[in-house]
Amino acid sequence: MRRLIRSGAGTRRASLQVQRMVAFDGFRTDLYDDKRERDRRYGTVYTVSEEVNAFLVRLELPRRMPNSSLKQTWALPDEMPDYAYTLGLDDNVLCVSAGLPDEARRRLSYVSASFPPDFQTRIEFDTPVEGYTQRLRNKVLEVIVEKKTDLMPAKKSRRQQRQDRPAGR
Repeated sequence: MRRLIRSGAGTRRASLQVQRMVAFDGFRTDLYDDKRERDRRYGTVYTVSEEVNAFLVRLELPRRMPNSSLKQTWALPDEMPDYAYTLGLDDNVLCVSAGLPDEARRRLSYVSASFPPDFQTRIEFDTPVEGYTQRLRNKVLEVIVEKKTDLMPAKKSRRQQRQDRPAGR
């Protein structure tokens, strides 16, 4: 993903880092779900970092099914399948909608606590943005949200740089 974001070599700009993590990580026994995994099912575990010409959004998707007697009855594996997702970008807001891909897991979510069948995450940007590129790898959805190019300083060609030099150099 770093290859897709052009380098800002030579420019100085403060980097923006936003992280949404679990606020309180309470009980830790087999009786309770891992708090971070539960928050992944709601689409609230993500990071946003600002680069020179883009934002990098990394949204963690669920990795494990919650404990349930129906999961054992239906012989569903512990590993969560990849969620079906759609992305939208409108008015400087990235909207990620994701949901369970199959009917068996959706039925399980209707009777299990802290296991919604779908979620929607909205991330607002202060800087105007115009497009995105995404990939899903290892249960992490990575989205490069491109800043509007008319707001970024244009890079001058070597010819333009030579013309801007004072005469006599």
